[in-house]
Amino acid sequence: MRSKCKKGKMEEHSSLRFLSWEQLQEIQQTGVLTGTYHGFGVYNGTNLMYPYILVSLCLSGSCRFAYDLKEISATKNDLILLFSGHMLTPLEYSDDYSQAWLIFDPAKFRDSILKFDTKDLDFFDQSPRCHLTDEQAKTLMSTLNVTKYIVSRSEEELPGKHHLVELQLALAYRLYLSIRSRQDMKQEKWHKNHLYLQFCDLVVRHYKEERNVNYYAEQLGYGGRYFSKVFKEISNGISPMDWIGEYVTSQAKQLIESNPKQTVKEIAYQLGFPSTAGFCRYFKRVTGIYPQEYKNSKTN
Repeated sequence: MRSKCKKGKMEEHSSLRFLSWEQLQEIQQTGVLTGTYHGFGVYNGTNLMYPYILVSLCLSGSCRFAYDLKEISATKNDLILLFSGHMLTPLEYSDDYSQAWLIFDPAKFRDSILKFDTKDLDFFDQSPRCHLTDEQAKTLMSTLNVTKYIVSRSEEELPGKHHLVELQLALAYRLYLSIRSRQDMKQEKWHKNHLYLQFCDLVVRHYKEERNVNYYAEQLGYGGRYFSKVFKEISNGISPMDWIGEYVTSQAKQLIESNPKQTVKEIAYQLGFPSTAGFCRYFKRVTGIYPQEYKNSKTN
């Protein structure tokens, strides 16, 4: 029976809230973090953008979160794969919720497992979640445990350990692909999800240069007005303009919180705005307050 959900609690370690300083250091040094954890440990409803790829296997209980503003739930043996740069919004988890994590820095493994075939990405674009059988979950956990052991060894104890980690990640990736290829996909639903993820990917890559819906519509082969209509049907009423605004201001909030000494002018420059005034107007239109007001509230 599914446990009653409760809101996650905030842990202010850094802008990457559910990771401790020691865990961040481990990812920076080795490129990989893996282990078993309870709950989220993050503030309910906060949009987070991670520079890492996250893989989560639900071991018990249930959770609910949003990925690029689309709500997703997970129960035991649900496997979640989230790409770097996208929005993750933790919402709720049950008292008995636990998960196995695999978090890795794509920059450190760019020349190996990240050489994805385009056809392989279709599985990810359809949905970040898939369900595993008990046997599949056990096999994946074995791979994660071996990876954890390799990462914990020094280079003297285990020469060439980086290559061994690459092999384990590649094995886990191929295992995931074989599972997803057997998942039953309805063509209409797949096409809609694929379009949504294509749009999200484009925004993640180009939000600093382009914040105009027409640009993204043209890249996807649509007229601006028609694309907005189709997108709202896919996203349960969220317009593409609102999605872009939410993503850009979430990035701004993360910059404000991660380095309070930065000025609003510096943040505007980092986000690609030609002027501070234009950035302030944009932030105010989306959030209802000016960036300096948000900055002051976090400082206080």
